[in-house]
Amino acid sequence: MKLQVNLKGAWREVLSFSDRNAGGVCEEAARLGRLADRKVKFRIADDANRALAHCEGPYFIWSEAGGKSEPT
Repeated sequence: MKLQVNLKGAWREVLSFSDRNAGGVCEEAARLGRLADRKVKFRIADDANRALAHCEGPYFIWSEAGGKSEPT
């Protein structure tokens, strides 16, 4: 899996991680997003670069790629 960021219209890979670390990666990416001083989006993609989940401001709540919100 990969964490990707979009700052200016293109997705860039931030890091690769295993499935077991997905929760922590999502939590920390959302925390970074809330600290950003400009518009930023994050997504989780699989190794084939298919989007699995995404989040963006102002609340940085993760949703599945199909639009369904992550349970809290």
